[in-house]
Amino acid sequence: MTAVDLSVIGVGFMGSRWARCIAEHPRARLRAVSDLREDVGKEAADKWGCDYFGDPLEAASDPGVDGVVVCTPEHLHVEPALAAIDAGKPLAVEKPLAHSTVAAKDIDERAQKRGVPVLVGHILRFEPRYAAVGSAVYAGEIGAVQAVRHARIGLVADQRILQGRTSIALYYGVHEFDLARWYAGDIASIYAKRSSGVLQSQGFDVDDLYSAVMTFRSGGHGTAMLGWSLPAGTPGWGIAGVTVFGEHGVLSVDQGSLGFTKVRGGRLEPDDVHYSPIVHDRMWGAMSIEVDHFIQCVRGDADPLCSSADGAAAVELSLAMEQSADVGVAVALDGGEES
Repeated sequence: MTAVDLSVIGVGFMGSRWARCIAEHPRARLRAVSDLREDVGKEAADKWGCDYFGDPLEAASDPGVDGVVVCTPEHLHVEPALAAIDAGKPLAVEKPLAHSTVAAKDIDERAQKRGVPVLVGHILRFEPRYAAVGSAVYAGEIGAVQAVRHARIGLVADQRILQGRTSIALYYGVHEFDLARWYAGDIASIYAKRSSGVLQSQGFDVDDLYSAVMTFRSGGHGTAMLGWSLPAGTPGWGIAGVTVFGEHGVLSVDQGSLGFTKVRGGRLEPDDVHYSPIVHDRMWGAMSIEVDHFIQCVRGDADPLCSSADGAAAVELSLAMEQSADVGVAVALDGGEES
């Protein structure tokens, strides 16, 4: 079976994981990487034995690749994504798809017009616990979904990396709203409250927490608490999970329950055993499952599990949550009604 040639644009935290999984995959080759930080990009190219492009748009349209992965910082996804679509390259884009609803819908519309498959990197769809919830829902095991309850609250220490460059809505909200739509269908309206002060006291001009109430077009409802104001040392990198209530059953994921404990130097050290663990010198977990799925999409053997339309909807919902907190009333989504 012929291997597909892929390029990765942006080799930071997530891009380096995509690059490794591609390089280790038996049906793919990492042909090129691109990063505006020349030293970082060339180091990655040397490590994986591939080409380096200083220009991300050149990497996105390279005729020598079969597919493109965009892992640039959150606010820099649009230009390389559109360049790959215009070149007809199957595309994977880390979440969020874009930093505005207009840009996200532009990517979706351009991809649909040109017939280019786009996978949006909502990794929770590939994490076995969250995927098991989706499988049970779609198999009808709990009947119609009546309600969902979401939480994703990270640490103040997240800002050491993020430095205020993105928002709770676009960093954490897109994860949960994508899951909510996956489990319970389209959302008609959203109402939210927020608080701030903890992060601002440490020099970051971002909010602390949101509480949101969702109304689904199906008649179901749900809640989501999102934020990043927990103190360092909070076990499991924060508080996260989801519960889905059905007509005659319930499904639940407690993400903080890792099933593995490491204590070293007198302190508890959380370790990744679900998303990108290294097992016998290879990267596995949800990251590897997602990469394998994208390779199937590039080969034409599968349709993206999380499409550009799904990614655009998650962005729209996340920004609607912010808007609701601004104006103090529920915000209706396309085709929905205020409640």
